[in-house]
Amino acid sequence: MRLLFVATLALVSAAAAAAQAPSQTGQQTPAQIREAKGKALVAKWAGSYDTDGFLNDPEIGPALKQLLGAEYDHLIVNLNVKGSVDLIGGTLVVSGNAPHGGTEEEAVVCVYPIGPAIQAAILSKGTITAYAPGATYDTTSICIRDWITQVNSKHIDRFEQPKNVRVVKRP
Repeated sequence: MRLLFVATLALVSAAAAAAQAPSQTGQQTPAQIREAKGKALVAKWAGSYDTDGFLNDPEIGPALKQLLGAEYDHLIVNLNVKGSVDLIGGTLVVSGNAPHGGTEEEAVVCVYPIGPAIQAAILSKGTITAYAPGATYDTTSICIRDWITQVNSKHIDRFEQPKNVRVVKRP
């Protein structure tokens, strides 16, 4: 039994190494190409204030438009007031709100760079609509879920210290 386990482990390890190693011709594997493109997206956009450029990047824009369909323009309006492209937990994130629409009309775009995999969400008229690969909440990313938590709390924890939070000043 142990020999079978060791042999299986060796085969799995060899397959994983082969998937990551350059091919015999010296070319990169598809996984290496995806990883390199993902790293390039992070290097190009993380911390950038060119959020319009980010949303229209050839790796992001077309997929985002396809994901949202007729709601794409609504998303753009709800991202009118925004900050930079943030890198949070390995995900490129742009969030914002419509002019004078904070806590009422908001949106977020989350781009996991390797793929890239794109998700978005819109808050409008008290309802949050998430755009994800599946039709269930468990197909949404942690990026979308964290944003939903902030929106549902009306961002209050960003401005008022929660009762269960203690801040300690060190000398």
